[in-house]
Amino acid sequence: METRQKNMNGKEVTVEGMMVFGWLKTGLRTLDFECCEDMEAEAFNGDFRVQGMRDGNVYMTQRPKRVRSNAMLISKTAHGRLSGTRDKAYQLTLKVFATEGIDWQKTFVTEPIEAMADLMGRERMCEILTNIVNKLNVEEYGG
Repeated sequence: METRQKNMNGKEVTVEGMMVFGWLKTGLRTLDFECCEDMEAEAFNGDFRVQGMRDGNVYMTQRPKRVRSNAMLISKTAHGRLSGTRDKAYQLTLKVFATEGIDWQKTFVTEPIEAMADLMGRERMCEILTNIVNKLNVEEYGG
């Protein structure tokens, strides 16, 4: 069994020994590496993909850390939220469960309007909605 690890100086070293695979009662796999040489290694923690090869080598690849949005709450609705993100964008999230027994289509139209009205003011929102309704009427009736 051979594995590579970076030592204290940041250089990669190869360690030979034996690795024992096991199962915990929780269903998790365990890896116990027994090394014949005395070597100092720093403990590490992370999310890894472990690949055991037929020749006995084991490769561990660390998965990249998940980037979180860290959005700041601007306005809250009954079924969602309007937030501002780090990259100066606006984000609207709505979630309605089918078991709630409400008109989800109406909710998906009214709650964003209410959230935006709180943000930009009722007068500006009425102006925008009037323009949208007029545009829909023109397209519907062709005039």
